[in-house]
Amino acid sequence: MSNKFVEYLKEYKSKCDSFVEGKGAREFLSSFGLDNEMGTYIDALLHHTLGGKRIRACLVSLGYGLFAGFERNEDVLLPSLSYEFFQTGILAHDDIIDNSDYRRFKPSMHKYLGQGHDGVSKSICVGDFGIVSAIEILQRCDFSDSVKLKAVSHQNKVFSATIAGELKDIEFSYADKVSESEILEMYRLKTAQYTVSGPLVLGAILAGADEKSIKLLSDFGDAVGISFQIRDDILGLYGDEAKVGKSITSDMCEGKKTVLVSHFDTTASDEQRNEFYSVYGRKESGISELERVREILISTCSLEYAENLCKSYVDAATRTLAQININEGGISLLFGLLEYMTSRNS
Repeated sequence: MSNKFVEYLKEYKSKCDSFVEGKGAREFLSSFGLDNEMGTYIDALLHHTLGGKRIRACLVSLGYGLFAGFERNEDVLLPSLSYEFFQTGILAHDDIIDNSDYRRFKPSMHKYLGQGHDGVSKSICVGDFGIVSAIEILQRCDFSDSVKLKAVSHQNKVFSATIAGELKDIEFSYADKVSESEILEMYRLKTAQYTVSGPLVLGAILAGADEKSIKLLSDFGDAVGISFQIRDDILGLYGDEAKVGKSITSDMCEGKKTVLVSHFDTTASDEQRNEFYSVYGRKESGISELERVREILISTCSLEYAENLCKSYVDAATRTLAQININEGGISLLFGLLEYMTSRNS
C-alpha cells in the first residue's frame, strides 16, 4: 500500500528545489540589497541549501493544507522555505561544532568557503545570514499582520528551542552520565520541535487554525519527533551502514548519550559497565568493538527497552491524532508521516 505522505513529500520537494535552484530564492535573498557585499556568500547559502529532503518545508505545507485546503499550498511555498534557510544556517554552525568536513555529499560550508580560521569565520557569518533570512521570509509573506506576528513569534520559539537542544547535546558530550528524562527533553527541543511539530504548527498558524487544534498538532509532532530520534539512535548502533548513510561506529566512538545508554547505566553490573566503557566513547574503537557493544546492550535489555520506548511514543502520537478535527485525507497524510518517520530502517 502506498504511503500518501511520501507521495506528497516527493511532489513538494520538487517545488522547493525548483524555487531554490531557480530565480525565486536568489531574488529574495538579493532583496536585502547586499549583492555587492554578499553575492558570493548568497551563492554559498543557496549551494548548501540544495540537496536536502525538504521534510520541514513539506510539513509547513502539510500543516497549512490540513486547515486551509491542499489546493492552496502555493500560498506557503515561500514561508515553508524559512525552515530550509534556517537549517542551512544551523548546519553550517553544527559542522563547525562537530568538525564535519562533508554535508549532503559536498564539502561543509567552512571547507567550501576557505581553509582554517578563514573558512570557519565566513561559515559562521553565512550561517547567521541564513537564520536571519528565515525570519525575514515570514515578515514579508502575504498574510495578515496578526497572523505574521503569531507565526514569527512561534518560529522564534522553535529556533530558540533548537539552540537550547544543541547546547544540551554539547553539555552531554562531556558528562559521565545523563538521565533518560534529560535525554528525552533534549530530543524534544533539538529534534521534535525543529523537525516535526514546529513546521506543522507554523503551517497551521498561517492557515488560521484554532488553539486546540494547534496544541494537538504540536503534541502529535513532539511524539513523532521523539520516536524518530530514538529510532535514529537504534540505527546508529544496529543499522546497515549502506542504508543509514553514515558510519555505524561514529555514535560509539563519540560516546553518544542515548536512551539505550541511559538504560544500560541503570541496569548493568559493574563488570558489564567496565567492559562497555572500555570501548564506548573511544575514538579508536572499530567494528569488533561495536559487535561487543551491541551484545552488551542486548544482554542488559537496553535495546529492547529503547524499542519499546519508541513504540510508546508512536502509540501516543496515534492517540493524539485521533483527537484532531480534520478530514480523512488529512488523517491519512499524518498517519503516513508517522509511518515514514518511525518505521524506517535507514
